[in-house]
Amino acid sequence: MTTASPPPPPRPLTDRERGALTALLERGTGSAGGRPVTAEDRARWSAQVPGTLAGRRCGCGTCPSVELTDAAGRTPASGDGRVVLEASAPGALLLLFVDEDRLSYLELAPLDDAGVAEFPDAGQVRPPS
Repeated sequence: MTTASPPPPPRPLTDRERGALTALLERGTGSAGGRPVTAEDRARWSAQVPGTLAGRRCGCGTCPSVELTDAAGRTPASGDGRVVLEASAPGALLLLFVDEDRLSYLELAPLDDAGVAEFPDAGQVRPPS
């Protein structure tokens, strides 16, 4: 009988992860409960960035997407209150999931089969076109 291995301990965000996260919070588009994301929403979520750590990585092998956790490795459950901010970068779509008003997942979705090994520089993140 095999058992699943425990998740890795949370680690600090890399500079690129932190840059992409911050750029999405500043420039990403989305809605919260059917209303546009406000400056107050962005400020509240941005205040979480210093305490946000990286948890599990995506297992697809073609992207650097990562779960966002607190120091104890906790992530919020997804549900009806989910907000998704989106932006674009060369060759990829960037998504930031906010669940229960907490940062929960940073996703980079490659636009082709080649994959992308790391998040883009923050300066390359643009609102979706």
